[in-house]
Amino acid sequence: MRVSLASGRGLLGGWLMAMAIPLLIDPRAIAGWSAAGFYDHLRIGLAVIELLGAALFAFEISAVAGFLLLLASFIAAAAIHLHHGDKPWWLAVYAAAAILLLQFTRRACRQDMK
Repeated sequence: MRVSLASGRGLLGGWLMAMAIPLLIDPRAIAGWSAAGFYDHLRIGLAVIELLGAALFAFEISAVAGFLLLLASFIAAAAIHLHHGDKPWWLAVYAAAAILLLQFTRRACRQDMK
């Protein structure tokens, strides 16, 4: 079970990293943020928080800290999307997957301690 959980956390973390990297290097994403009136430090900060959260979430020992960073980045991203009239349903799916993986990870850790 622990290998499956680690794989799930790693897959989700890797996917989220792949989605966050364009915020740092993709000229279209950079131009889109500039056109929307957002400063570079907001774009970079959001990407760094999501990358750090995804990296921490992939490891069992730091899954809770990674989850909290991911949740913060999801809330910030959702607020930005809602402000522009988008419906960021995929952020809710990512958050639900992270919650489930975190709960299963915590349950597996508790069972190992017994």
